[in-house]
Amino acid sequence: MTPMSTEPGASSEPAVSIEQAVSSEQAAGLRPFRRALWTIVAVLLAASCALVAANLLSGPRLTAVDVDTTAVVSSANARLVLATNRQLDEVAPEQISIEPATTFQVTTSANSVVISFPRPLAYNTDYAVVVRDITGSAVDRESTINAEFSTNEPALYYLSRAAPSAGTADRGADRILRTTTGSSDTDVAFATPNIQQFIRIGGELAVVTVTSDQDSGELTNALYRVDTDGTAETLNLPGVGLVHDLQAAPGQSLLGFRFDSAADAPGPHYDNVLFVLDLRTNAATAVPDVEGDPLSVTTWGFMAGRADIVAQQYDSTLMLINPLDQSGGNPLENEPEFDPPVPLGQFANLTAFAPDGVRVAVSDRDGQHVLDLSQGTESSLVPQSVPGTTRYTAELGFLAGEAGGYVQRVAEFDPATGAVRQYLSLVQDGEARTVYSPASGLETIVGFELSPNDQFLAVQIVPNRNTELSDGYPVNTQATDATTLFVNVATGEIRRSVLGFDATWQ
Repeated sequence: MTPMSTEPGASSEPAVSIEQAVSSEQAAGLRPFRRALWTIVAVLLAASCALVAANLLSGPRLTAVDVDTTAVVSSANARLVLATNRQLDEVAPEQISIEPATTFQVTTSANSVVISFPRPLAYNTDYAVVVRDITGSAVDRESTINAEFSTNEPALYYLSRAAPSAGTADRGADRILRTTTGSSDTDVAFATPNIQQFIRIGGELAVVTVTSDQDSGELTNALYRVDTDGTAETLNLPGVGLVHDLQAAPGQSLLGFRFDSAADAPGPHYDNVLFVLDLRTNAATAVPDVEGDPLSVTTWGFMAGRADIVAQQYDSTLMLINPLDQSGGNPLENEPEFDPPVPLGQFANLTAFAPDGVRVAVSDRDGQHVLDLSQGTESSLVPQSVPGTTRYTAELGFLAGEAGGYVQRVAEFDPATGAVRQYLSLVQDGEARTVYSPASGLETIVGFELSPNDQFLAVQIVPNRNTELSDGYPVNTQATDATTLFVNVATGEIRRSVLGFDATWQ
C-alpha cells in the first residue's frame, strides 16, 4: 500500500491548470453580457416588428414638402409637391383644403400629391394645406397629412427723377429705387443723371440715359446694362440717336427697342426701326419687314415668356415676328436669318400682351378685341354701358392665369356737364367692378401695372392737373409730382404711395 502524502497543501482533487481557471472566470463574466445582448436583440426585434406592423396598419405619412415660394407668387401654374412614404391612390380635389382659400388643381404621381395653382398666390402669406383620407395603393389604410408654407414678396422698382438745381438747368442723379408693397424700406438700385427709361432683365437692369450735344443741341441716348451691385456696362446701339419703347424678353437674353437716328448721324439712317439686341453678343440687329428692309413700327412688344414679337406698322398692320434664326431656334448671332413676318390684320391700336404668351389685346373703331395667336381666333371685349355717358376704354392689363380677366382704364364723358370721370375696372367672368377711382376730380390716372400675382395695382397718377409741372425731359416726360399708389385689387385699399413712376415687378 502506498503511503498517503503528509505534505502541506496536498489534496485528493485533480489538479487544475491556470489557463482552465482563467477560462472559467471569463465564461462566468460573459454570461451577464450575453443575457443583456440577447435582451437588447429581443427588444430591437420587437420594436422592428411593431414598426412594421404600424406601417402596415397605418395610412401614408408626409415625408417632404417641395414648393418654390417665389414662383408661386410670380407665375401661374406653380406647384406644391407633398411626398409621402408610399404609393398613393388617386387624390380628389374634395379631399384637399387650403387656407387662405385659393383655386387649385391636383394630380397624384406615384407617392406624391401635386397641387398646382392656376393663379399666383398672395405675397407674405402663411398657407396651411390639409389632405384628408388619403390611402396607399398596397395597404387600404387612411390618413390625413398637413403641410404649411409661407410666400415671400419679390422686389419692385420705380424711377425717381431729380429736380433741376435752383437757378440752373443742371440736374442731380436720377434714382432707380427698389422696395416692396409690404415695407417702407427702400434702397437705390442705380443712380445716374438723366435717366430716360429702365427695364428689368432678370436680376439686372437695362437703363437708357439722354444727353444733349453742347454744340448742336441734338439729343442722343446711351444704353447700359446694370448688374446687381450697380456696375454699368455700355451696350451697343445702331448709331447716334434716340431709343424708344425699350423692352426685354425674360429668359431669352434679348432686348428690343425702336430707334430714331439723329439728323446728322453718320451711316444708315433709321426712322422708328425695330431692333433686337442679343445680350450675349452685344449686337443690335434691325428686324426686317416682308421685303427684307428694316421694319419701322409705331408700337411693339415681346410675347410673355417668349422671344416672339408682335409689332404694328405705320399702316396699322400687325406683324408676328420670330427673332430667332431659321436653323432651329439658335440665339441671335451677328447676322441672323429671321423668319418672314406673319401679318395678323389691321387694327388701330396694339393695347396689351397677356401673361400666357399667346394672346394680345387690340382695338379699332368698333371696340376692343383679343387675338388668340395659338388658336387663330378673335373675340370682342364688350364694355359695360353707363346711362347718360359716352364710355371710352384705353389701357388694359390681363390677369395672370385668368383667361377672361383683365383690368381696364375707363373714362366716362358726361355731355351735359363736360366732365370726364376716370377709374380702373376689374372684369372677371363677365362682371365689372371698380378697383380704383381718383380721390378728386383734379386727379389724373396716367397708367397702371399689375403685380405678377394680380394682388396689387401700381397706379401712376398726377394729383392735381391744374398745378401740374413737367420735369422737362425730352423723351418720356413726366410730371414733377408723378406719384404711384399701390392698390389692393381685392379690397381697393391703398397699401402705400411713392413719389416716382414706371413702377414694375417684372
